Amino acid sequence: MSTAVADFEFEIGARLGRGDFAGAQAAAAICRGEWPSHPAGWLLGSIAALLAGEKETALALVDQCLGMNPRDVRCLIQKTECLMALGRRNDALSAAAAAGECAGPNAAALDAVGEFLVLAREHTRALEIYDRAVAAAPSDPSVLAKRAAVHTYLGHFDRAEADLARVLAISPFDAEAMRAAADLRRQTRDANRISDMHAALAAAPPGAEDAARLNFGLAKSYEDLGEYESSWRHLEAGNRIERARLQYHAETDRAAIEAIIRAFPSVEPAKPGGASESPIFIVGLPRTGTTLVERIIGSHSAVYSAGELSALSEAIGCCIDRASTAKPRNWIEYAEALGELDGASIRSEYLLQSQARRGELPRFSDKQPLNFLYCGLIFRAFPNARVVHLTRHPLATCYAIYKTLFRGTYPFAYDLAELGEFYVNYRKLMAHWHSVLPGRMLDVAYEEVVRAQRPTTERMLAYLDLPFEEGCLDFHLNPAPVATASTVQVRQPLYDSSLIQWRHYIAQLAPLRARLESAGISID
Repeated sequence: MSTAVADFEFEIGARLGRGDFAGAQAAAAICRGEWPSHPAGWLLGSIAALLAGEKETALALVDQCLGMNPRDVRCLIQKTECLMALGRRNDALSAAAAAGECAGPNAAALDAVGEFLVLAREHTRALEIYDRAVAAAPSDPSVLAKRAAVHTYLGHFDRAEADLARVLAISPFDAEAMRAAADLRRQTRDANRISDMHAALAAAPPGAEDAARLNFGLAKSYEDLGEYESSWRHLEAGNRIERARLQYHAETDRAAIEAIIRAFPSVEPAKPGGASESPIFIVGLPRTGTTLVERIIGSHSAVYSAGELSALSEAIGCCIDRASTAKPRNWIEYAEALGELDGASIRSEYLLQSQARRGELPRFSDKQPLNFLYCGLIFRAFPNARVVHLTRHPLATCYAIYKTLFRGTYPFAYDLAELGEFYVNYRKLMAHWHSVLPGRMLDVAYEEVVRAQRPTTERMLAYLDLPFEEGCLDFHLNPAPVATASTVQVRQPLYDSSLIQWRHYIAQLAPLRARLESAGISID
């Protein structure tokens, strides 16, 4: 007696959920054998194969399914993922266009296509899809909120605000919509949502994600109004809630960074005739101006801004899997394994992983801040790489991080003591990289970019072996989308108010200051 398709779907989904990709693939194969004309076994088998890194197999399975029904939107979207993973960006975008055509007025299908296009950084195309999704479901707050996000990435702040207002008209206590609206522009006495956020906060379960979002939104609003005590109170509350939701051990990061330092007592010097590629890596802690510098460099006619790529960490992970007889069990063991990795393998894997996202221009930039962990491997893989390291006043850096609600990243950000420890260890690692890579990285202070834009830009471009272009000074006019926490700021000309914001909280930051100074880090 055949097993019902629904039972197969449940089993495969459960296996995927717990990371048993081989088991999911085996169950999908049985499903295909028993139900060869049903899409479930083909589609779920493709998903399992792609998650297992078997990209060609994943594409073959979904193509067989599309052979039975070329207009299956779910399979077309899966095909886009397979093609993108294989570095076939243009083919992936063609499949996405087909999925959008076949989706018709189905808002859920259009939403899936839109999400892929956002991840592919095709925000203009994504906006066209979300316009259709909103037309199909004008009272769906989810698609309205996603269109608002795309408008924000594209710098359409008035339209983003209008969409968020529609979300809040439908769902008045939508915490993310209120927080996002507060982030869009400076709040004033006459135009703010403080009372609405307080009402929503009173209704939210204590410790819930919505409570964290609302507290961050209130902190930003009160800071805009100059009510710094109220701002800090909500900032502490929001960070406390978010920290409680995360599993994080500061000691693990300390030990891992120490392991990286031990693993790289030296780094091989660049040799003539080596790899010719010269990617630009923009690194540092978040909120130190990495997005700003990416926009400045990306305004050059020879540079494509690839955004925050995960390609380097993915390439390193692949190389560790191949090189290690026993896979690292934790972050510390992973860090210990870095020193033995082969640069040529990392280079080829990185170029493969980034192929679909690095554009067609002669140079590209990779603005993944935490790549500072891997500077030794960057130069081992790419002897001609350029690494621009952003710095900022220590307390300005830590405060800017602490005031930001990140999405699933930077778990060290939500407790000032842990943030201070991470900052100390980051500084130790960067000092080590400078000692073993003398003169090969460029430190750029955020304050210098803001106060001396032209000479700092000239210095950066000279380091990158690029001729100066006036357009780099008008970075705020660059129409390329921005999908980071700095999306609003980098659409404006340079301003220096952010340089001193932290000084409103000198008393609250005093313990952090003491910890940094005890580590020999100068504050003034």
